[in-house]
Amino acid sequence: RTVNSFACRCISAVKSGNVKRDLNRFKNTEFDILIIGGGVSGASIAWDAALRGYKTALIERKDFGHGTSSSTSKLIHGGLRYLAQFDIPVVRESLQERRLLEKNMPHLAFPLPFLLPIYKWQPMPRWMLWAGLTIYDILSYDKNYLDDPDKHLPNKKWISAKEALSLEPKLDQNGLRGAFLYYDVLNKHPHRSNLEYVLSAENKGAAVANYVSCENFLYAEKDGQKKVSGVQAKDLLTGNTFDIKSYVTVNATGPWGDLVLSKLNQKPVRQITRSKGIHILLPRVHKNTTITYETRDKKHFFIIPWLKYTLIGTTDTPFEGHPDDLRVTRKDAQDLLDLTNEYYPTGCQYSDIRHAYAGIRPLVAGSEDKNTYKASRKHEIVLHRKEDQIDGLVSVFGGKWTTSRSLAQDTVDLIEKNFKFRKIESQTANTPVTGGLVGDRLSDFIRDMQANFEGRIPESTLNHLLGSYGVNFLKVAEIAWADAKRFDTLGPHIEHLSAEVVYAVQEEMAENLSDVLLRRIGLGNEGIPSQSVLEKIADIMGNLKGWDTSRKKSEIEEYIASQKIVDA
Repeated sequence: RTVNSFACRCISAVKSGNVKRDLNRFKNTEFDILIIGGGVSGASIAWDAALRGYKTALIERKDFGHGTSSSTSKLIHGGLRYLAQFDIPVVRESLQERRLLEKNMPHLAFPLPFLLPIYKWQPMPRWMLWAGLTIYDILSYDKNYLDDPDKHLPNKKWISAKEALSLEPKLDQNGLRGAFLYYDVLNKHPHRSNLEYVLSAENKGAAVANYVSCENFLYAEKDGQKKVSGVQAKDLLTGNTFDIKSYVTVNATGPWGDLVLSKLNQKPVRQITRSKGIHILLPRVHKNTTITYETRDKKHFFIIPWLKYTLIGTTDTPFEGHPDDLRVTRKDAQDLLDLTNEYYPTGCQYSDIRHAYAGIRPLVAGSEDKNTYKASRKHEIVLHRKEDQIDGLVSVFGGKWTTSRSLAQDTVDLIEKNFKFRKIESQTANTPVTGGLVGDRLSDFIRDMQANFEGRIPESTLNHLLGSYGVNFLKVAEIAWADAKRFDTLGPHIEHLSAEVVYAVQEEMAENLSDVLLRRIGLGNEGIPSQSVLEKIADIMGNLKGWDTSRKKSEIEEYIASQKIVDA
C-alpha cells in the first residue's frame, strides 16, 4: 500500500469538499425541523434528525458550543452523587450514554480512573459509599458491551491508604483510611465533541450556520393560539435578515431558553434556574487519576488530569444575571483554589492559575428552588401546543452533556408522534460521528496510521491530530501536504499546526480568533498563548479572510479581553 492510496481510501470515509457557511441553504425552502441553538443539545438533535432523513436546519447566535457545552469538567459520567438523591433513572441513562459515547466518539472519549479517598472525618460513611458504587456498577451492567477492549471499564474496588498514596502521593495522609478506585470516562476535547455533532449533521444534509440569531418567531395567531412556522433570522456578520421556515421549530438554547421564548410572550412561558460552574487550570500537581473529594458540607469537586495540566472543578452556585454576562471573577478562582488546597495541598497560589472558565447549567428545577447543587439533571421536553397554546414549537431544558444523545432521540421521537411525521427509528446509538469512523479498535487504527505515515508526519504530531480530529486528521494533513509551510507548528513546544488554522477556517466555519483558539484547535483552552503565537494565528486567518492589520489587532485584543479573569 502506498501512503497516498491508503489516505485516499480513508478520506472516502468522510465527506469530501468544504463545509461552508452558506446562508442561501436556509432560504426559499421549508424545513421539517429547525433547531435554534448550537450547543450540545441542539447539535445532537440536528444529528439525530438528519440521520433519520428529515430536512434539518440548525442556527447558532454565536459560535457552536460557545457556552456551557465547551465549558465542562471534560467528564462523561453517570453522576455518582445523583444516587444519593435517588435519581436512579438519570444515573442509568447517563451510564448507558457513557458507553455509546465511547463507541461513537472513540477518538475523544477514554476510560479514566477515579480515586475517592476516604478520611475519618468523611460525612458519608464508607459502607454507604460502597453501596452506592456497587449500585453504580450494577446500573452499568452493559458498560463493556463494546468491540474495543481498550474502552472497557473495570468495576470499583477498595484499596488501602498505602495503595492510594502510591497512585497519588500528594494525598493528605492525615486520617486517610483508604480509597475507592472506580472508572468513568474523559471527554478529552468537549469543544470538538460538540462540533462533531454539528459537522456530522451537515454531512447528512443539514443546513447549519453559526452567527445567525433568532430575532423573532414567524407565527400566525387564531382563537388565542399561536402557530409557529419558523423564525426571522439575522446574519450577525452582515446584519442581513431573512426568514427560515419550518414545520417544527426546536428551542435548544440552554441557559438562554426562557429568554428566547420571551420573544413570543411579554412574560416568559417558561422560567429556568441557572447554576454557575467554574473551573481553574493549574500546572500538573497530581498524577493520573481523577481525585473525587466529598467536602465537609457534603459537596463534591474533582481534581482531573487533562493533557499536561491539573483541571479543578466545579462549583455549583445560583446565577441570577444574564447568561451573556457570565465571567470568572478573581474571587471565584481564589475560592476554588483555596478549597482545593484545603483538601489536597497543591502548593499553588493564585499566580499559578493558567486558565479559568465558567459555564451555566440550565436546570429544570423551579425558580423557587435555590439549591442548584441538589437540583435534578434530568431533561424536560416541552410541547408548547399542549402547555402554552403555541403550536409548531418544542423546547428542551435541563439535561447534561453525557445524556445529550438520548435527549435528542427523545426530542425527535416526540416530534414524530405529535406532528404526524412518519416513524423512523433513531440511528445515533449505533452511528459514529464523522471523526469516529476508526473501525472496531482505536489502537489498531492509530498503529495503522503510524505505519502508513511514518516519515511523512512526526509521530507526536500525528498522535495530536488523531486525538483531536480522528479520521478527519487526513483533511488537515492534506492541507499541510499541499503547502509545506502549513506543517509548521504555531510556536515552540506547541503541537498544533498552521494547517489546523486553515482547516478551521476553510472547513469548520471558524469566523474569528476565539472560534479557532477555543472551539477548533483548542489551544486557548490551555491559557492565553504568547503574543507571537496569537499574531501568527491572526496572520493565517487574516490572509484567508481578507483582514487588514487593524482587524488582526482587534481580534487579538478581543480574544485576550474575553479570557481574562475579572476583578469583580
